[in-house]
Amino acid sequence: MAQGSTATTILRIAAAAAVVSAIYSKIAHDEFLPGAVIGFVNGAAMSWVEIVVIRTWAEPTLRRLPFLVTLSVRAAALFAVAVLVNAIFVPLFNGFSMAQVGEPQDIVFALSVSLAGSLIISVADLLGIDVLFGIVAGLYHRPRVEERALLFIDLRASTATAARLGGPRFLDFLNAVFADLSNAIIENGGQIHKYVGDEIIATWRLAPGRNEPRILGAWAAARRRIADGAGRYRSEFGLAPEFRAALHAGEVVVGELGSRKKEIALIGDPMNTAARMLEACRALDCPALASAALMDRLAGFPRAVKPRAIPPLPLRGKAEPLALVALAENEATASASALAEL
Repeated sequence: MAQGSTATTILRIAAAAAVVSAIYSKIAHDEFLPGAVIGFVNGAAMSWVEIVVIRTWAEPTLRRLPFLVTLSVRAAALFAVAVLVNAIFVPLFNGFSMAQVGEPQDIVFALSVSLAGSLIISVADLLGIDVLFGIVAGLYHRPRVEERALLFIDLRASTATAARLGGPRFLDFLNAVFADLSNAIIENGGQIHKYVGDEIIATWRLAPGRNEPRILGAWAAARRRIADGAGRYRSEFGLAPEFRAALHAGEVVVGELGSRKKEIALIGDPMNTAARMLEACRALDCPALASAALMDRLAGFPRAVKPRAIPPLPLRGKAEPLALVALAENEATASASALAEL
């Protein structure tokens, strides 16, 4: 996750934890301030452990474990943080003695918060944080029209790779690749909409006017992650992945879909157009195509991305050719990034 995004997320979680802890502290100890301070520190420490330690260092191991095991590991880690923070900060406040650090109600509260936080995070990993929030908040109970930037990613030679690796190993391969690609998307403010076979669909909400080119940054970051991990992939699977991408924008209808199993669906012509652009990438053997409709909505493009104009392209199912640009990595930036890693 980008540093600015990480800091903002940690501060928001810490602020929410401060409010919850202050209310609990008032009820249990008739003190607001100690609970607010301890809650803020707990929230900051717990979110840092989740974002930096668990998601960065432990994620490759945790994603191979069953859901309940992952849930337990997360809860244990967060509970340990809560106990440590309490042991350090509780004695600093009047009205709290060292004997109160281990009071049963405080331990039960810390354990409950740890379990609840771990469950929310684990369920968000299963459903996607945007799906979980959208369903719980009722944001898309009624369909809404939104303007979105769309990123469609498709792995190259996936059929041959599946035949070479076999089904179980190919699924391991997909999980490893999708983890790298998903991290690049989320670090650049995107939402994972759906995994479809060997494809990823990601989206960004667009504000009126020009928007930051985060979708281009996500594509470039995904390319770098796959390139940087090529040796690891070859060592574990005997080959390095490659992917194509289509980047587009437009108005889509967003709403809840399903009864027994719900999801947030995106429906509209831009979704179909992005899929056709991905087909064009295969036909042209091009790493990525971006539509003029998207580029017109972006405030420039990152230095890591090198756009190249191409003639409008006829697409299946479209009456008029679509204005597109081909995307490539800026070789100078890619080289500098590679040197920085040495």
